[in-house]
Amino acid sequence: MLSLLVLLAVLGAACGDSPDVLPDPRDGRSGLQMSGLLRDRQIAVSVGLPVLNTTDCDVNDGPDRDVCVIAEDINGELLRVIFENPIALQEGAVLPVGSDCRTDAECDEVLDAAVIEFELGDRPRVRAESGTLRLEVVEPGQRYRGDFDVRLPDGSLSATFDLVPRPDELS
Repeated sequence: MLSLLVLLAVLGAACGDSPDVLPDPRDGRSGLQMSGLLRDRQIAVSVGLPVLNTTDCDVNDGPDRDVCVIAEDINGELLRVIFENPIALQEGAVLPVGSDCRTDAECDEVLDAAVIEFELGDRPRVRAESGTLRLEVVEPGQRYRGDFDVRLPDGSLSATFDLVPRPDELS
């Protein structure tokens, strides 16, 4: 009963007037919606403005370029989606997912497939083994819109996304 009251209070607060200071890039069309199973844990993400990083998302592995999305799942745990080979991300592309590349330099050069990794909290990163990435819009460093369905060693994830930098990330 207490849980129901808390849920109703949260929903009621969400229905109130929202402040004018909230970012609304691309007329509110940006965001990430993802669900599935990652490391045997149910994942659900629905965020209107995740962090988009188009520099080096894995600085401890040597310098390279990535496209990285940082969001929280519905349980508040940090989730990172890392596209290791942004050179392959082209508008209108439909790419298979998965590669046997071993180093950042090797993965950066893969052109015929998408190399996508996922990191939940402080757990080790997991690379997608197969699946499909579809890209509708690609404006390097500014916008990435599409969807993916991927299989992991211990799960699968599906997502739709329209990613743009947050207003405070624009230079």
